[in-house]
Amino acid sequence: MKIVFVLLLVTISVSAEARVKRGFLSLPRAPSPSDVTAGIRNATKVGGGFAGALTKKVSPEVLKKILTEDWKGFQSTFNKVYPTEAIAKLRQGIFAENKVGIDKFNELFEQGKSSFAQKLNWLGDLAPDEFNKLLNGFRAPKSKPPPTATVRSRTGAAVPSSIDWRDVGAVTDVKSQGLCQSCWTFAAAGAIEGHWFRKTGKLVDVSEQDFVDCTPSDDGDGGCQTGYTDAAFEYARKRSGVNSEDAYPYEAKEGKCRHVNGSSVARTAGYAEVAPNEKALEEAVGTLGPIAAAIDASKTGFQFYSDGVYLDPECGNTTDDINHAVLIVGYGQESDGKKYWIVKNSYGPDWGQGGYIKMAKDAGNHCGIALQASYPLV
Repeated sequence: MKIVFVLLLVTISVSAEARVKRGFLSLPRAPSPSDVTAGIRNATKVGGGFAGALTKKVSPEVLKKILTEDWKGFQSTFNKVYPTEAIAKLRQGIFAENKVGIDKFNELFEQGKSSFAQKLNWLGDLAPDEFNKLLNGFRAPKSKPPPTATVRSRTGAAVPSSIDWRDVGAVTDVKSQGLCQSCWTFAAAGAIEGHWFRKTGKLVDVSEQDFVDCTPSDDGDGGCQTGYTDAAFEYARKRSGVNSEDAYPYEAKEGKCRHVNGSSVARTAGYAEVAPNEKALEEAVGTLGPIAAAIDASKTGFQFYSDGVYLDPECGNTTDDINHAVLIVGYGQESDGKKYWIVKNSYGPDWGQGGYIKMAKDAGNHCGIALQASYPLV
Protein backbone atom coordinates (compact mmCIF):
# COMPACT_ATOMS: atom_id res chain seq x y z
CA MET A 1 0.00 0.00 0.00
CA LYS A 2 1.39 3.37 -1.00
CA ILE A 3 1.94 5.96 1.71
CA VAL A 4 1.15 9.48 0.59
CA PHE A 5 2.24 12.71 2.30
CA VAL A 6 0.18 15.86 1.95
CA LEU A 7 1.62 18.82 3.85
CA LEU A 8 -1.06 21.48 4.06
CA LEU A 9 0.21 25.03 3.71
CA VAL A 10 -3.08 26.64 4.59
CA THR A 11 -5.76 25.68 7.05
CA ILE A 12 -8.62 24.17 5.10
CA SER A 13 -11.83 22.34 5.79
CA VAL A 14 -11.69 18.75 4.59
CA SER A 15 -14.80 16.70 3.82
CA ALA A 16 -15.34 13.22 5.19
CA GLU A 17 -15.09 11.85 1.64
CA ALA A 18 -11.53 13.16 1.37
CA ARG A 19 -10.24 11.39 4.52
CA VAL A 20 -7.62 9.37 2.69
CA LYS A 21 -6.00 12.50 1.23
CA ARG A 22 -5.77 14.77 4.21
CA GLY A 23 -3.13 15.50 6.78
CA PHE A 24 0.53 14.54 6.85
CA LEU A 25 0.13 10.93 5.73
CA SER A 26 -3.42 9.63 5.68
CA LEU A 27 -4.55 11.51 8.73
CA PRO A 28 -7.71 10.09 10.29
CA ARG A 29 -8.95 13.61 10.89
CA ALA A 30 -8.33 17.03 9.43
CA PRO A 31 -5.23 18.62 10.97
CA SER A 32 -5.85 21.45 13.38
CA PRO A 33 -4.19 24.84 12.86
CA SER A 34 -1.59 23.90 15.45
CA ASP A 35 -0.87 20.62 13.61
CA VAL A 36 -0.34 22.50 10.37
CA THR A 37 1.80 25.20 11.96
CA ALA A 38 3.98 22.67 13.77
CA GLY A 39 4.35 20.56 10.65
CA ILE A 40 5.40 23.48 8.49
CA ARG A 41 7.76 24.83 11.14
CA ASN A 42 9.56 21.54 11.63
CA ALA A 43 9.61 20.53 7.99
CA THR A 44 10.89 23.93 6.94
CA LYS A 45 13.47 24.05 9.70
CA VAL A 46 14.88 20.67 8.81
CA GLY A 47 14.07 20.43 5.12
CA GLY A 48 14.90 23.97 4.21
CA GLY A 49 18.17 24.48 6.05
CA PHE A 50 19.30 21.01 6.99
CA ALA A 51 22.31 20.76 4.70
CA GLY A 52 24.45 23.32 6.49
CA ALA A 53 23.60 21.93 9.91
CA LEU A 54 24.21 18.31 8.95
CA THR A 55 27.58 18.99 7.33
CA LYS A 56 28.73 19.94 10.81
CA LYS A 57 27.79 16.44 11.99
CA VAL A 58 28.86 14.29 9.04
CA SER A 59 31.20 14.60 6.07
CA PRO A 60 29.90 15.86 2.71
CA GLU A 61 30.43 12.38 1.28
CA VAL A 62 28.29 10.75 3.97
CA LEU A 63 25.59 13.37 3.59
CA LYS A 64 25.55 12.86 -0.18
CA LYS A 65 25.01 9.13 0.30
CA ILE A 66 22.18 9.76 2.76
CA LEU A 67 20.46 12.14 0.36
CA THR A 68 20.79 9.82 -2.62
CA GLU A 69 21.22 6.09 -1.99
CA ASP A 70 19.72 5.95 1.50
CA TRP A 71 16.82 8.24 0.62
CA LYS A 72 15.92 6.27 -2.50
CA GLY A 73 16.20 3.01 -0.58
CA PHE A 74 13.92 4.33 2.15
CA GLN A 75 11.27 5.42 -0.36
CA SER A 76 11.42 2.07 -2.12
CA THR A 77 11.36 -0.06 1.03
CA PHE A 78 8.38 1.71 2.55
CA ASN A 79 6.56 2.69 -0.67
CA LYS A 80 6.73 6.39 0.07
CA VAL A 81 5.06 8.69 -2.45
CA TYR A 82 4.88 12.48 -2.13
CA PRO A 83 2.46 14.71 -4.05
CA THR A 84 4.94 17.48 -4.90
CA GLU A 85 8.68 17.90 -5.27
CA ALA A 86 8.67 20.59 -2.58
CA ILE A 87 7.10 18.25 -0.03
CA ALA A 88 9.49 15.48 -1.04
CA LYS A 89 12.42 17.84 -0.34
CA LEU A 90 11.02 18.70 3.08
CA ARG A 91 10.58 15.03 3.93
CA GLN A 92 14.04 14.27 2.62
CA GLY A 93 15.46 16.80 5.06
CA ILE A 94 13.67 15.23 8.02
CA PHE A 95 14.79 11.80 6.86
CA ALA A 96 18.41 12.95 6.68
CA GLU A 97 18.25 14.46 10.16
CA ASN A 98 16.77 11.22 11.54
CA LYS A 99 19.32 9.05 9.71
CA VAL A 100 22.28 11.02 11.05
CA GLY A 101 20.82 10.92 14.56
CA ILE A 102 20.28 7.16 14.42
CA ASP A 103 23.80 6.52 13.16
CA LYS A 104 25.31 8.70 15.90
CA PHE A 105 23.20 6.96 18.53
CA ASN A 106 24.24 3.51 17.35
CA GLU A 107 27.87 4.47 17.77
CA LEU A 108 27.12 4.82 21.48
CA PHE A 109 25.39 1.43 21.44
CA GLU A 110 28.45 -0.19 19.84
CA GLN A 111 30.60 1.42 22.54
CA GLY A 112 28.41 -0.10 25.25
CA LYS A 113 27.05 3.30 26.30
CA SER A 114 23.42 2.47 25.50
CA SER A 115 21.35 -0.62 26.28
CA PHE A 116 19.40 -0.44 23.01
CA ALA A 117 19.94 0.27 19.33
CA GLN A 118 17.93 2.17 16.73
CA LYS A 119 17.14 1.72 13.05
CA LEU A 120 15.21 3.53 10.35
CA ASN A 121 11.64 2.37 9.88
CA TRP A 122 8.52 3.64 8.13
CA LEU A 123 8.45 6.59 10.54
CA GLY A 124 11.78 7.86 9.22
CA ASP A 125 10.38 10.94 7.49
CA LEU A 126 8.40 12.17 10.48
CA ALA A 127 9.70 14.83 12.84
CA PRO A 128 9.38 13.89 16.55
CA ASP A 129 6.37 16.09 17.28
CA GLU A 130 4.58 14.80 14.16
CA PHE A 131 5.23 11.23 15.30
CA ASN A 132 3.63 11.97 18.66
CA LYS A 133 0.67 13.87 17.26
CA LEU A 134 -0.16 11.21 14.71
CA LEU A 135 0.41 7.91 16.52
CA ASN A 136 0.52 8.17 20.29
CA GLY A 137 -3.05 8.42 21.51
CA PHE A 138 -3.46 7.20 25.08
CA ARG A 139 -5.42 9.66 27.16
CA ALA A 140 -6.14 9.10 30.83
CA PRO A 141 -9.80 10.07 31.39
CA LYS A 142 -10.97 12.77 33.74
CA SER A 143 -13.48 10.29 35.13
CA LYS A 144 -14.51 6.72 34.33
CA PRO A 145 -16.60 3.87 35.73
CA PRO A 146 -14.89 2.24 38.72
CA PRO A 147 -13.06 -1.02 37.96
CA THR A 148 -14.73 -4.29 38.81
CA ALA A 149 -11.61 -5.35 40.71
CA THR A 150 -8.11 -4.19 41.64
CA VAL A 151 -5.05 -6.42 41.60
CA ARG A 152 -2.51 -5.65 44.29
CA SER A 153 0.85 -7.29 44.91
CA ARG A 154 0.93 -10.08 47.48
CA THR A 155 4.04 -10.56 49.58
CA GLY A 156 5.59 -13.90 48.76
CA ALA A 157 3.26 -14.64 45.85
CA ALA A 158 4.69 -17.28 43.51
CA VAL A 159 5.34 -15.95 40.01
CA PRO A 160 7.47 -17.44 37.25
CA SER A 161 10.95 -15.98 36.75
CA SER A 162 10.05 -15.40 33.09
CA ILE A 163 7.03 -15.83 30.87
CA ASP A 164 6.01 -15.20 27.27
CA TRP A 165 2.33 -15.62 26.47
CA ARG A 166 3.18 -15.90 22.77
CA ASP A 167 4.65 -19.34 23.50
CA VAL A 168 1.24 -20.79 24.41
CA GLY A 169 -0.69 -19.14 21.58
CA ALA A 170 -2.36 -16.35 23.55
CA VAL A 171 -1.23 -13.48 21.31
CA THR A 172 -2.31 -12.58 17.76
CA ASP A 173 -0.01 -11.21 15.06
CA VAL A 174 1.33 -7.66 15.26
CA LYS A 175 -0.80 -5.08 13.45
CA SER A 176 -0.33 -1.47 12.43
CA GLN A 177 -2.56 1.33 13.65
CA GLY A 178 -1.41 3.56 10.79
CA LEU A 179 -1.61 7.29 11.40
CA CYS A 180 -4.57 7.09 13.74
CA GLN A 181 -4.23 7.68 17.48
CA SER A 182 -5.95 4.36 18.15
CA CYS A 183 -3.20 2.61 20.10
CA TRP A 184 -5.67 2.22 22.98
CA THR A 185 -7.90 -0.01 20.83
CA PHE A 186 -5.01 -2.31 19.92
CA ALA A 187 -3.91 -2.67 23.54
CA ALA A 188 -7.50 -3.39 24.61
CA ALA A 189 -8.09 -5.85 21.77
CA GLY A 190 -4.87 -7.69 22.58
CA ALA A 191 -5.79 -7.99 26.25
CA ILE A 192 -9.26 -9.30 25.39
CA GLU A 193 -7.77 -11.80 22.94
CA GLY A 194 -5.30 -13.07 25.52
CA HIS A 195 -7.79 -13.45 28.36
CA TRP A 196 -10.44 -14.96 26.10
CA PHE A 197 -7.83 -17.52 25.04
CA ARG A 198 -7.06 -18.33 28.67
CA LYS A 199 -10.75 -18.89 29.35
CA THR A 200 -11.74 -20.81 26.22
CA GLY A 201 -8.52 -22.11 24.67
CA LYS A 202 -9.49 -20.33 21.44
CA LEU A 203 -7.51 -17.38 20.05
CA VAL A 204 -9.81 -14.91 18.30
CA ASP A 205 -8.88 -11.79 16.33
CA VAL A 206 -10.78 -8.86 17.82
CA SER A 207 -11.82 -5.84 15.74
CA GLU A 208 -10.04 -2.63 16.71
CA GLN A 209 -12.29 -0.76 14.28
CA ASP A 210 -15.32 -1.76 16.36
CA PHE A 211 -13.78 0.23 19.21
CA VAL A 212 -12.65 3.12 16.99
CA ASP A 213 -16.12 3.67 15.54
CA CYS A 214 -18.37 2.71 18.41
CA THR A 215 -16.75 3.48 21.77
CA PRO A 216 -18.37 6.64 23.09
CA SER A 217 -16.42 9.36 24.85
CA ASP A 218 -17.82 11.84 27.33
CA ASP A 219 -15.25 14.52 26.53
CA GLY A 220 -15.21 14.43 22.74
CA ASP A 221 -12.17 12.23 22.17
CA GLY A 222 -12.03 8.55 21.29
CA GLY A 223 -11.62 6.93 17.89
CA CYS A 224 -8.57 8.31 16.11
CA GLN A 225 -8.39 11.27 18.48
CA THR A 226 -6.98 9.45 21.52
CA GLY A 227 -8.74 7.24 24.04
CA TYR A 228 -8.14 4.77 26.87
CA THR A 229 -8.24 0.99 27.11
CA ASP A 230 -10.73 0.69 29.96
CA ALA A 231 -13.37 2.41 27.82
CA ALA A 232 -12.99 -0.40 25.28
CA PHE A 233 -13.39 -3.04 27.99
CA GLU A 234 -16.57 -1.33 29.18
CA TYR A 235 -17.88 -1.02 25.63
CA ALA A 236 -17.42 -4.77 25.11
CA ARG A 237 -19.31 -5.43 28.35
CA LYS A 238 -22.25 -3.19 27.47
CA ARG A 239 -22.45 -4.51 23.90
CA SER A 240 -22.22 -8.13 25.09
CA GLY A 241 -19.01 -8.49 23.15
CA VAL A 242 -16.92 -7.21 20.27
CA ASN A 243 -16.93 -8.21 16.59
CA SER A 244 -14.09 -10.01 14.82
CA GLU A 245 -11.41 -8.42 12.67
CA ASP A 246 -12.72 -10.30 9.62
CA ALA A 247 -16.26 -9.05 10.14
CA TYR A 248 -15.22 -5.47 10.97
CA PRO A 249 -11.74 -4.85 9.46
CA TYR A 250 -9.46 -2.02 10.52
CA GLU A 251 -9.47 1.18 8.43
CA ALA A 252 -7.22 3.62 10.38
CA LYS A 253 -9.96 6.25 10.33
CA GLU A 254 -13.18 6.98 12.16
CA GLY A 255 -16.50 6.01 10.62
CA LYS A 256 -20.11 5.23 11.41
CA CYS A 257 -20.59 2.48 14.00
CA ARG A 258 -21.33 -0.80 12.22
CA HIS A 259 -21.21 -3.20 15.16
CA VAL A 260 -23.34 -6.27 14.52
CA ASN A 261 -25.23 -7.36 17.62
CA GLY A 262 -25.18 -11.09 18.18
CA SER A 263 -21.98 -11.58 16.19
CA SER A 264 -19.41 -11.08 18.93
CA VAL A 265 -16.34 -13.30 19.14
CA ALA A 266 -15.34 -12.34 22.70
CA ARG A 267 -17.13 -10.80 25.67
CA THR A 268 -16.10 -9.01 28.84
CA ALA A 269 -17.70 -8.70 32.26
CA GLY A 270 -15.86 -5.54 33.22
CA TYR A 271 -12.22 -4.84 33.87
CA ALA A 272 -9.64 -4.92 36.63
CA GLU A 273 -6.96 -2.38 37.40
CA VAL A 274 -3.46 -3.41 38.44
CA ALA A 275 -1.96 -1.51 41.36
CA PRO A 276 0.55 1.05 39.98
CA ASN A 277 3.79 -0.74 40.83
CA GLU A 278 5.96 -3.22 38.99
CA LYS A 279 5.58 -5.99 41.57
CA ALA A 280 1.81 -6.06 41.09
CA LEU A 281 2.31 -5.83 37.33
CA GLU A 282 4.69 -8.79 37.39
CA GLU A 283 2.16 -10.87 39.31
CA ALA A 284 -0.61 -9.94 36.88
CA VAL A 285 1.43 -10.70 33.75
CA GLY A 286 2.98 -13.81 35.28
CA THR A 287 -0.22 -15.44 36.50
CA LEU A 288 -3.18 -13.92 34.63
CA GLY A 289 -2.17 -13.19 31.04
CA PRO A 290 -1.36 -10.26 28.73
CA ILE A 291 -1.96 -6.88 30.35
CA ALA A 292 -2.81 -3.56 28.69
CA ALA A 293 -0.59 -0.68 29.83
CA ALA A 294 0.39 2.86 28.89
CA ILE A 295 3.86 4.38 28.57
CA ASP A 296 5.78 7.47 27.59
CA ALA A 297 6.54 6.76 23.93
CA SER A 298 7.40 10.32 22.98
CA LYS A 299 11.17 9.98 22.64
CA THR A 300 13.11 9.51 19.42
CA GLY A 301 14.67 6.39 20.91
CA PHE A 302 11.25 4.78 21.01
CA GLN A 303 10.31 5.99 17.52
CA PHE A 304 13.33 4.19 16.04
CA TYR A 305 13.91 1.38 18.56
CA SER A 306 15.28 -1.80 17.00
CA ASP A 307 17.08 -4.03 19.51
CA GLY A 308 18.22 -4.41 23.11
CA VAL A 309 16.52 -3.36 26.33
CA TYR A 310 14.92 0.07 26.06
CA LEU A 311 16.25 2.14 28.94
CA ASP A 312 16.12 5.82 28.03
CA PRO A 313 17.10 8.36 30.70
CA GLU A 314 14.82 10.91 29.01
CA CYS A 315 11.71 8.73 29.32
CA GLY A 316 9.13 10.09 31.77
CA ASN A 317 7.44 8.00 34.43
CA THR A 318 4.56 10.14 35.69
CA THR A 319 0.90 10.07 34.67
CA ASP A 320 1.46 13.32 32.80
CA ASP A 321 4.16 11.69 30.68
CA ILE A 322 2.38 8.57 29.43
CA ASN A 323 0.85 8.92 25.97
CA HIS A 324 0.79 5.52 24.27
CA ALA A 325 -1.07 2.26 24.99
CA VAL A 326 0.65 -1.10 24.55
CA LEU A 327 0.22 -4.76 25.49
CA ILE A 328 2.60 -6.50 27.90
CA VAL A 329 2.83 -10.16 26.91
CA GLY A 330 5.62 -11.31 29.21
CA TYR A 331 8.91 -10.56 30.89
CA GLY A 332 12.41 -11.99 31.12
CA GLN A 333 16.08 -11.31 31.74
CA GLU A 334 19.11 -11.00 29.45
CA SER A 335 22.28 -13.00 30.05
CA ASP A 336 23.93 -9.86 31.45
CA GLY A 337 21.19 -9.48 34.07
CA LYS A 338 19.08 -6.78 32.42
CA LYS A 339 15.41 -7.40 33.17
CA TYR A 340 12.78 -6.49 30.63
CA TRP A 341 9.08 -6.46 29.84
CA ILE A 342 8.04 -8.00 26.51
CA VAL A 343 5.80 -5.35 24.96
CA LYS A 344 3.65 -5.72 21.85
CA ASN A 345 3.31 -2.45 19.97
CA SER A 346 0.92 -1.40 17.19
CA TYR A 347 3.32 0.26 14.71
CA GLY A 348 3.43 -2.83 12.49
CA PRO A 349 5.92 -5.74 12.22
CA ASP A 350 8.60 -3.57 10.55
CA TRP A 351 9.04 -1.59 13.77
CA GLY A 352 11.29 -2.77 16.60
CA GLN A 353 11.82 -6.52 17.00
CA GLY A 354 9.07 -7.72 14.69
CA GLY A 355 6.69 -5.21 16.23
CA TYR A 356 7.84 -5.81 19.82
CA ILE A 357 10.11 -3.96 22.23
CA LYS A 358 11.94 -5.08 25.36
CA MET A 359 11.37 -2.35 27.95
CA ALA A 360 13.45 -2.06 31.11
CA LYS A 361 11.84 -3.87 34.07
CA ASP A 362 12.34 -3.07 37.75
CA ALA A 363 14.06 0.15 36.72
CA GLY A 364 12.03 2.68 38.69
CA ASN A 365 8.79 2.16 36.74
CA HIS A 366 10.59 3.12 33.54
CA CYS A 367 8.44 5.14 31.12
CA GLY A 368 5.54 4.82 33.58
CA ILE A 369 4.77 1.29 32.47
CA ALA A 370 2.95 0.28 35.67
CA LEU A 371 0.80 3.40 36.12
CA GLN A 372 -2.20 2.53 33.93
CA ALA A 373 -2.20 -1.26 33.69
CA SER A 374 -5.50 -3.12 33.37
CA TYR A 375 -7.11 -6.18 31.85
CA PRO A 376 -10.62 -7.39 30.98
CA LEU A 377 -12.65 -9.78 33.07
CA VAL A 378 -14.06 -12.47 30.80
